[in-house]
Amino acid sequence: MKKNYFRIVRNAFVIACLGFSLVGCEGEDGANGLNGIAGINGEDGTDGNDGTNGVGFDELTQYGSITINVAGMRSDDVPFTHEAELKFSHNDTGKNDFTNNDPNYDFSVIRFLNSPDAHDDNSVELDLTVNDAGLETQSFEFNVEFDGYAIVSSEDLKYFTISNDYDYDGTGVSNFSITDYSFDAVKNELKFSFTLDVAAANNTTGNDMTISGNVDVIVLENINGGGGPFPPKK
Repeated sequence: MKKNYFRIVRNAFVIACLGFSLVGCEGEDGANGLNGIAGINGEDGTDGNDGTNGVGFDELTQYGSITINVAGMRSDDVPFTHEAELKFSHNDTGKNDFTNNDPNYDFSVIRFLNSPDAHDDNSVELDLTVNDAGLETQSFEFNVEFDGYAIVSSEDLKYFTISNDYDYDGTGVSNFSITDYSFDAVKNELKFSFTLDVAAANNTTGNDMTISGNVDVIVLENINGGGGPFPPKK
């Protein structure tokens, strides 16, 4: 009986030693496996709604716009073409009006490339006199004035500014034309297209330049009467 007891104790001791030996002899961790393939991206979400226009936007754009086109060669002899819609009107009503001097109309319209400030920078002003409106003898007088108007190239990031005005019959101006003229005296809606060429010696580029545009505006009637806005010849 005593021999069996010692045999049991001995076996238990041996098993315990083997257990401690196995725990103490664990191997080092193996190298990490390769990363799994990344999952595919989920679908893009839908675009959010457009934000509302800022305060004053509707008031400044309610009277229509002028689309202006300028083409030619810069002073560094790089060809350029420029087109922009000028849709911001002036805070001064006298910059968006007409006078009825029957049978003549005198129109003065100024529009900005961006919202106007205290200056007239980046603006174009058009003065149009229609003589004998609606008659067979109808004729036009015209002046276009650029005020600090920047022509920017997105290709080489260069720009130049135009700060000149050009009379329809002024020095260096040729090929002047007014087409598609109409004026709705009920809605005060004025529409016309124009084009003219300016000789190299008479513009900032030093090269021949073509200016054209399309006008679709609402003008206010100046009931004070008097002479039209057409500037004196220079």
